[in-house]
Amino acid sequence: MKKTAPILLLSALGLASSPISAVTINKSLCVGMTSKSLSGQSVNFWGYYDCSGGMMGGGGMGGMGSATVPGPILEIGTGDTLNLTLNVNMMTPMESSPYQGHTIHLHGADVQTSEDGVPETNGNTVMGDTYTWSPSVGHEGSYPYHCHVHTVKHLEMGMYSAIIVRPRDASGNFLNRLNQDAATTYNYSQVYVLSTVDPAYHTATGDSTVFADYNPQYFLLSGREGKTTGAPALTLAAARNKKVALRLIGMHSTNSTFQIKDTNGNLKPFTVYIRDGRALPTPKTVTSLDISPGQRADLLFTLPSTSGTWYPQVVYKKLRDNAPYATVYGKITF
Repeated sequence: MKKTAPILLLSALGLASSPISAVTINKSLCVGMTSKSLSGQSVNFWGYYDCSGGMMGGGGMGGMGSATVPGPILEIGTGDTLNLTLNVNMMTPMESSPYQGHTIHLHGADVQTSEDGVPETNGNTVMGDTYTWSPSVGHEGSYPYHCHVHTVKHLEMGMYSAIIVRPRDASGNFLNRLNQDAATTYNYSQVYVLSTVDPAYHTATGDSTVFADYNPQYFLLSGREGKTTGAPALTLAAARNKKVALRLIGMHSTNSTFQIKDTNGNLKPFTVYIRDGRALPTPKTVTSLDISPGQRADLLFTLPSTSGTWYPQVVYKKLRDNAPYATVYGKITF
């Protein structure tokens, strides 16, 4: 089913998308299975994969180990039109009724109800659909997408990823900025998708009481464990005096705190420019930032003039009392 949505305007700010730079992006996703070795244990996941070239797409044999967790990270420009199709022919595995099928929910995107991928609302089917979004200037930032069928299980199973909305210049090229503000220019960027795993959810079905009590055992950044600074989840080889942008996307089901430390454990400042897809009126420079489930932050920091190593890191915390579960590390060398 093909649906359309109007381009959203920030008339109050006098901003509009440039027709010169706007393009239409057609992307198809399928649903498949994969597994990960987490702390020496094999854990089964569901996930999305790019099948824009047909059911086989770029993901190999559809539904048989072709998915990734997170799914494909998509980049679009302000004023662009994204037509994101969930292929009805390749949507296995799925649960039994009443939780059969899958959707794509554009979390935080300003779209019509019929584009939102929530099966309980009008016009949203669980058996394949096309979701259309045209983000306006002023809506730059990081957005998750995820399945909204039996969300508590399907999100846990790995059905999520990110859409990054970037500014374009008049020629249609992406700008290496968080938004149109030149102060947000960066040299390097990485996407940190925060997630947690409770293996019990992966075998529970229907309305099992398991879903009422969340007990995560694995803690991930962009689908990887990074339990120590010596074995980080993500690495980045950068250069001195350069600016790094990190995009934090909360697909976890716990509390968390993000920080950056050097090899001596000293906290390093960073500046948050965008929260949840909207620029802050005044950017905030901090050394610690809490990220709750569903929240996002786009931030910048400048590396020093001397060589070294910094460790962006996320401390995952319990929802009940904020006690720490575990720390997951990234690594930046310069």
